[in-house]
Amino acid sequence: MLWTISQTIGLFSVTLLLISCMTRFVQAENTSPTVGAAGNIDQIILPGSELAAKPLIPNSPMVVRIVRAFPHGDSFRYDIVFHGLEPGKYNLADWLVRKDGSSTDDLPEIPVEVTSLLPPGQVEPNELETGWIPRLGGYRNVMIGAIVLWSLILLGLIFLGQKQPEAAKEEEKRVTLADMLQTRLEAAFENRMGKEQYAELERMLYAYWRKRLELESLDPASALRHIHDHPEAGPLMQQLEQWMHNPAPDKDVDLAILLEPFRNLPADTPGFES
Repeated sequence: MLWTISQTIGLFSVTLLLISCMTRFVQAENTSPTVGAAGNIDQIILPGSELAAKPLIPNSPMVVRIVRAFPHGDSFRYDIVFHGLEPGKYNLADWLVRKDGSSTDDLPEIPVEVTSLLPPGQVEPNELETGWIPRLGGYRNVMIGAIVLWSLILLGLIFLGQKQPEAAKEEEKRVTLADMLQTRLEAAFENRMGKEQYAELERMLYAYWRKRLELESLDPASALRHIHDHPEAGPLMQQLEQWMHNPAPDKDVDLAILLEPFRNLPADTPGFES
């Protein structure tokens, strides 16, 4: 099968990415949630009567939700999701109350830490530092050779007049944001996504709906509450959280209904580029 120009460009990009990765160190994975990302504590047993999350208040550094609660003898077992809006160490027990109004003084501490993607004291990105790739003993010659090779291949395809079929071009034009999201939602439905992937998709949807619903003027906690209550945005956000914490998927979920708000949006909608 003949290669198309777009396939060649894709392979060229992958080659450059692999070469670039040779000059970097592998960073250790950070399991602490970052600011704005969803963190979770599953199957934690807390004493006393059933607990609920405190009502949201403006400018709160933490948003806590109890996803599920199960009786466990004289106690309850909980799945808890939290969003840290400021970096620091927190006790989630400070954001819990009892449904019967009794005291929570007997609750143990539930310590969590929210980390920042920026170094301490850094409020804006560092300026880029210029430097030279070594001519000898480095990757400069390899990169130049790869660029020349793929440029020759690309020019050869262009001069040979190879074009994508018109039908394929029309098909690409009809691809919508719903088509792009469907693959990810199918992976979530079949429990094939890791928690980091759930968190990434959740952040993308949160950013999209916050802009779409013109909630930028609200603090993050209030914006998150509006999104969860919105008839179009809420069902998909809530379903993602259920999939994240329930390994047995709900077979009655209709993906087509969840994707309906995105059906007429282009696949290159800002924030959702694949």
